[in-house]
Amino acid sequence: MHIIKMFDLCVRNDPEKLAFTGDGGDFTYREVEVITNRVARKILSRGMGKGTRFSVVSPNIGLAMSAVLGAIRANAVWCNVNLRETPETIIGIFKRGGVELVFYHSIVSSLISLANQQVESLKEAVCIDKPDDNGIYFWDWIEDVSDESRPTVSYEADDIIFQGCTGGTTGLPKLALFNRDYLMWNCLGFATSMHFKEPPVYLSVAPISHGGGMIALYTLTKSGTVVMIAKPELDNILEAIPKYNVSFVFLPPTLTYMLLKHPKTRGADFSTLRYFFSSAAPIAAERIAEGMEVFGPVMSQGYGQTEVGLPVTFISPDDYLEALTDESKRHRLASCGRQVMTIEALEIVDENDRPLGPNERGEIVIRAPSVMLRYLNDPEATETIQQNNWHHTGDIGYRDEDGYFYIVDRKRDMVISGGFNIYPFEIEGVLLGHPAVQDCAVIGVPDEKWGEAVKAVVVITPGKNTTEEELMEHCRSKLGGMKTPKTISFWDELPRSAAGKVLKRVIRDKYWETKDRKVH
Repeated sequence: MHIIKMFDLCVRNDPEKLAFTGDGGDFTYREVEVITNRVARKILSRGMGKGTRFSVVSPNIGLAMSAVLGAIRANAVWCNVNLRETPETIIGIFKRGGVELVFYHSIVSSLISLANQQVESLKEAVCIDKPDDNGIYFWDWIEDVSDESRPTVSYEADDIIFQGCTGGTTGLPKLALFNRDYLMWNCLGFATSMHFKEPPVYLSVAPISHGGGMIALYTLTKSGTVVMIAKPELDNILEAIPKYNVSFVFLPPTLTYMLLKHPKTRGADFSTLRYFFSSAAPIAAERIAEGMEVFGPVMSQGYGQTEVGLPVTFISPDDYLEALTDESKRHRLASCGRQVMTIEALEIVDENDRPLGPNERGEIVIRAPSVMLRYLNDPEATETIQQNNWHHTGDIGYRDEDGYFYIVDRKRDMVISGGFNIYPFEIEGVLLGHPAVQDCAVIGVPDEKWGEAVKAVVVITPGKNTTEEELMEHCRSKLGGMKTPKTISFWDELPRSAAGKVLKRVIRDKYWETKDRKVH
């Protein structure tokens, strides 16, 4: 079933309900349907449609997501780019991805000026918020489309619907290709994992270009309302939740940590929340427990990847509540959940792709109808990641006896010190449990004796103080000597990708740049 068919069913059932509100204005399901019909008809009239690559470069506003739906209705292919990426990176994605149509917000007008000059494939640029010199204004663009009915478009099973841009934490982002059903499987994964008595009210804080957009689409297949926040500032989040009766919010761990430490959080109203969902990176167990205390019994988490979708696993507020009240299950606070029903197979395997037993650590591999078809123009990388009929995630983890999965670390981030495998995420979790630590990253640095030594880079919570000795003793008391960082540096902030993931390669480069050999 096509994602547009799922949206159209909600239009039929709840035409006057708000699909979008918040930044960018209010739009009912009927109004969004009309906009998407006109966008699709305009695209088709311009000789574009099936296979046409389009991108949206905008803050979170309703019209940006409506443009996505309209282009998908025309059977165009969404090539997602993150507003927070550098102009060079975005233009590079446009070029490699063959983008022909861009919907953009005026705040990136200078980027579009460069794209018009440098991207040969680009045929049309449409500014969604106001008239702009570097493109045609959205409402002027569709002004001549008088037919507001749904266009007749055929959607085939092998049509490409999404050209997903990977995180790029190890280099240039790859472009992953997905068939027609990819977006539907993402929506069904959430629909079968989360349970609402009424249609969800989703606070769209995370960029709609990535996981936040997938969750917005899920909301629009449940007759829910998407509350747009263009600027992901903490005060805006705290104000929006009670104002709009938000029942569902998705924040990456970094923003979750910042919100927990915000001085206004303890006095804010979270009574309407049913799910506070975290993904994009594992979240420290101590912060899950703190979130259950501060936000209420609403914390949840899921595991996913661009190449597979989200969620692959899910752990519910009830699971976490049980872990908090039953000491024998407290370890589940570190879990990302159990396999969701839309995933065919999820295993932990050794280096030869042989399945491992409970509590044995190995690589997480997946089979699912949502797995990408291939990387664009990169058969070697495709073959590497799809060996033996498995999608290889590059993540190290394990599964317990009850089917709960745990992410240990990225395979490439493992530190080998004195012949022992040390997983930075475990150390980061302990550091984040210290009240003075707002953010941190653990890496391996050159060491003549051990090959690599564990090093932590820490960002201090505003208004708090600590020392290297204090943090090392904190780690030693919980981890022992081998895993305790040998050195700790204090930085003002950590380098992050546009998707919010820590760029450990940038941190490593500072310490490995004078070495001829790098272990990573």
